Amino acid sequence: MFHLIMDQAFTRQKLKELRAMVGEGDRVAIVLQDDPDPDGMASAMALRTLLGRNKQTTPLFAFKPVTRPENRTMEHLLEIEIQPADTEQLRAFDKIAMVDVQPPYFSEKIPRADIVIDHHTGYPGGAAEFEDVRTKYGATATIMTEYLVTADEKISERLATALLYGIRSDTLALSRRVTDDDLLAFTRLVRLANYSMLRQIDRPELPLSFAQILARAMKRMVVKDRLVVLNLGRVERDDLIVQMADFCLQFEGVAWVAVAGKLGSKLVISVRNHGMSGDNAGEVVKNLFADIGSAGGHRNMSKAVIPLRAWRRREGTTHDAQVESRLRELFSARIKGEADDGGVRSAPGRTGN
Repeated sequence: MFHLIMDQAFTRQKLKELRAMVGEGDRVAIVLQDDPDPDGMASAMALRTLLGRNKQTTPLFAFKPVTRPENRTMEHLLEIEIQPADTEQLRAFDKIAMVDVQPPYFSEKIPRADIVIDHHTGYPGGAAEFEDVRTKYGATATIMTEYLVTADEKISERLATALLYGIRSDTLALSRRVTDDDLLAFTRLVRLANYSMLRQIDRPELPLSFAQILARAMKRMVVKDRLVVLNLGRVERDDLIVQMADFCLQFEGVAWVAVAGKLGSKLVISVRNHGMSGDNAGEVVKNLFADIGSAGGHRNMSKAVIPLRAWRRREGTTHDAQVESRLRELFSARIKGEADDGGVRSAPGRTGN
């Protein structure tokens, strides 16, 4: 059934083109998005397998490291080595590939792109010699599974575990944007994966500091218009902000969560929703914060990273309580559709420290 559903002729042709591009002696760099997610990491492993490469000849790179606890656990258990990316270092490679992301995401940080395999919408094509972008798919790991099947490659337990988790993660356990292709790839991988490892990835260890932050935040937590907004103040790691956002989304009556925290000289905001409506978390943070920081993400999860000085310049204060109050105003207005497309702006004249 899997072979009947997938467009095997198309995939076989793309596979032929892909392998023809890479010479035996070529050094290939695979570049992942900032803070790589399971779909990207798994797809990179699959691409390396398709090219018959190893970690030395085809290393993985990212400009920002993995931070989410479950993703870090996946990285550790499956021995996925991701090196810090450097633009000049990447120039030295014969080929630059990227999976689960496309060249415009990196702006000027990438010297060029030779190979692109992705499933995301919203990017113009033509940026790489080889492109395979299938926007109907729920995960890039599904595309990579089709390549492996078409090539009759042996899918190891380690690779199957990564691909299975990548599909499950990007489709919210097969509940979002899932297609017949995703389901069939998932079904094929199920019998090959290591379920002990999957359980460990799903339940990463939490630092004790998370309990202390949780206790303080829960005293202030209110649900209004199905929205929860919290500012955690100073944090040592940004994954604590992400964990709190994930945690708050589990409560009854909560549809949207925005959790912020100060990390060094920046304000980090993690946004979550259930991804079950037309609302788009990525678009929300772009509209609200793209003018003062980096902002973007997916329909159900997104992130903004804003220099505190830029926040103070626009909003007038970085006092924790006032930041939380202002974030509640911004997200409430945007989610209700009361704000215009350019985002909500603060009233002039706010002051503070």
